[in-house]
Amino acid sequence: MRYLILGAGALGGYFGAMLIKGGADVTFLVRPTRAAQLKRDGLVVKTQDGGELRTQVKIVQQGQLEGTYDVVLLSCKAYDLGGAMDAIGPAMGEQSVIVPVLNGVRHIDVLTERFGSGRVLGGLTIINAALMPDGTIQQSQVRVNITAIGELDGRLSSRCTAIKTALEAGGIPVQVTDNILVMMWEKFFGFACSATIASLSRSRAGVIARAADGASFVSAVIGECTRVVTAVGYPPLPAFNSAGQISGLFSQPDSAFGPSMLIDMEDGRPTEGEHTIGDLAERAVQAGVSAPLLTAARCNLQTYEINRSKPG
Repeated sequence: MRYLILGAGALGGYFGAMLIKGGADVTFLVRPTRAAQLKRDGLVVKTQDGGELRTQVKIVQQGQLEGTYDVVLLSCKAYDLGGAMDAIGPAMGEQSVIVPVLNGVRHIDVLTERFGSGRVLGGLTIINAALMPDGTIQQSQVRVNITAIGELDGRLSSRCTAIKTALEAGGIPVQVTDNILVMMWEKFFGFACSATIASLSRSRAGVIARAADGASFVSAVIGECTRVVTAVGYPPLPAFNSAGQISGLFSQPDSAFGPSMLIDMEDGRPTEGEHTIGDLAERAVQAGVSAPLLTAARCNLQTYEINRSKPG
């Protein structure tokens, strides 16, 4: 199987490196600056165990694609999805399949409308990694490494099995599931809780834990998000204990944990606010559920974007 990875950032670079490690045929579709960096230094991944994987990689830029690919891994930011679909379009053949590991769930409808439901899998990953200023990819010490894929209609397929085999050959455990949408919503629930907490407080987990009202604030956000996802048909799964895990993340006074939404805000970058918190806030309105904290977080992110875009 030929794999095309859109981008070589934190997730795309990590997944691509592990696929190459396992012997897969991988090509990265990247922008000119990243292409030059990869040609010069290779792809470098530093793992949470202190190891380093350095490899030369095959790269193409938009407009240079030749032929189609069996699997296209999509790990872009949600706000880049439109451009990403245009970029991968020439790589999509009749039997090609997209494996998206974006935050949120809205992208599934967007991708299936563009490419057809038969060419889109459901996917999720919880692997903490960051693209460093020097172009290396650093896996964090947060040891929550979960990756799952599945057909949107719930059937078990040979292509999912083949992708699982390729990823596991490189060291990424993968679950093939018949309820991928349920699992994606479970991840979305956890992401929305953490992003709402961090967006409203503009603080890392340890600071929130030390705040006098931190625990009650965290509990209120979890409660509100629980009511919304339950109303739209995807209540949190007891087996995952997502609410307990989120509470735990924000109860450690020395923790430097911050969700990706907060990191983007700290660095002055665009956020996925409208595609995640905004999406859930809209679903709350449609379901008739009061969601003042989600609304406040969405407004906070909207004003952040306005201020970030001001000249000078």
